[in-house]
Amino acid sequence: MHGATPQLLTEALDHTVDSLPNSLAIVDEDVRLTWRDVDRLSRGVAKSLLASGLGPGDHIAVWLPNRPEWLLLWLGALRIGAVVVPVNTKFKTSEAAYVIQKSDARIIFLLDSFLGTDYEDRLLEMCPDWDRLAEVPSRDFPELRTAVVLGASSRVGPTFEDFMAAGNQVSDEALHAAAGRISATDTVAIVFTSGTTGFPKGVMHDHRALRMMTEVSEWFDYTARDRILGHLPFFHVAGLFSSFLPSVITGAAIVLMQQWSAQRALALIEQERVSVLSGIPTHFLDLLSHEDLASYDTSSLRIGWIGGSSIPPEVIRGCDETLKMDALLPIYGMTETTSTTAVGRIGDPLDIRLAGKGVPLGGYEVSIVDAATGEHLPPGAEGEIVVRGYTVMRGYYRDAEATAEVFDEDGWFHTGDLGVFDQAGYLQITGRLKDMFIVGGNNVHPADVEAVLLDVPGVKQAYVVARRHPRLGEVGVAFLEREGPAAPTEEQVLAHCRANLAPFKVPRDVFIVDAWPLTPTGKIQRFRLREMAALQESTDAPQ
Repeated sequence: MHGATPQLLTEALDHTVDSLPNSLAIVDEDVRLTWRDVDRLSRGVAKSLLASGLGPGDHIAVWLPNRPEWLLLWLGALRIGAVVVPVNTKFKTSEAAYVIQKSDARIIFLLDSFLGTDYEDRLLEMCPDWDRLAEVPSRDFPELRTAVVLGASSRVGPTFEDFMAAGNQVSDEALHAAAGRISATDTVAIVFTSGTTGFPKGVMHDHRALRMMTEVSEWFDYTARDRILGHLPFFHVAGLFSSFLPSVITGAAIVLMQQWSAQRALALIEQERVSVLSGIPTHFLDLLSHEDLASYDTSSLRIGWIGGSSIPPEVIRGCDETLKMDALLPIYGMTETTSTTAVGRIGDPLDIRLAGKGVPLGGYEVSIVDAATGEHLPPGAEGEIVVRGYTVMRGYYRDAEATAEVFDEDGWFHTGDLGVFDQAGYLQITGRLKDMFIVGGNNVHPADVEAVLLDVPGVKQAYVVARRHPRLGEVGVAFLEREGPAAPTEEQVLAHCRANLAPFKVPRDVFIVDAWPLTPTGKIQRFRLREMAALQESTDAPQ
């Protein structure tokens, strides 16, 4: 890059716009935006946000699938120093309400409907006093003032077209003044994820995400000639940071998918000459096992990363031998570390990649410590992975106690994951201290599911553990103790879960127990439950 190194995400965007104004930036079906288009539209969004009364530090909830408007909203928010709060489109009403309330969002953007869900109905369900917000703030959402709907009409606020039209009244000078108040330490996104207590926590990231993703872009040798498949949802750091920011940094185009479909992905890879394909094992298993794979031209695929709790050997070999990718590199990271902590090297031998090993990218520290004493351990010793430096979050929003729990006095962030460094400096993940598990790339904390299970009449105790799954990596399994005349059936319990939890959180099976495996002090032995659940592993079909 010429001139000073960009410190703000908007500076990186402006550099790409200046360098590659006519290059393709965003592809979504028939919508094809150049970087000049992105610049013009994002500035229009920024003015419209100002016209809506938003300014530096205000929080903007985005409850949308992967659409160009999602990205334009974030870029527009960045131009005025506002903060995006992604909301998972799979969330049920109560789950979304928690994120919107906890984040202090002042405005929410939502689609009228998506995959059979009416999101306006969801909003009215969570906020019955919506129609009176102009006179009296909502009791549950005291900061929320406006909803903008992407659709032909709206029952809850202005349409996106009306929102954009209002920005025409805002001057360039007003936008410039707002931009002048932006600092590199400002929060750019609050991404909610489950934490050790089971309640979602808002992970705050600032403009240092630019440095992290610049390192990633250079590591993978991304260029403006690349085409990145944008199937990873933007409500997750893997989509928002790891997929889109490399596009902003290098000028590579991002090809959007609102919903994962192996056949649609193959068609886009062929039509758009996609060269960067990343994801979790599920995505690659779906592609490699697709009956029509041989009929699609995937020769454009060049490189990508793969994350997840475990990487099936057939995925690495399939990407090498069938998809003919130059490299598919294992990656380890989490929401709190800007999605990246360690990555495999291009040219690593097969055994290193099959083991899921990677190295830190540099400029930040990664160490292994004794989880009990905090003592830093030498290579070859297993312990808890801790991280310190620019890649780590600023903290959890409005949760100083939870933030203090994961940072020690020396500034190390404790991941809760177990790992070991080998003599060559490669980090291998060996397990988790936390009980959280990952279903098809989605984090699930047992406490979230257990709270819903305990709401079922007749359920006395409930515990959820993970079981391996051939396609999704892991799935949840519930164990229940029932009591009283209203003891529910397994199907009744599952029906309650389906009504109150995102699909990936719903247990695959429910088992009724009369006695629990206990420690001498009376605590539940979760590892015994995992052993019991594993006995059913062979019955799981790869669906």
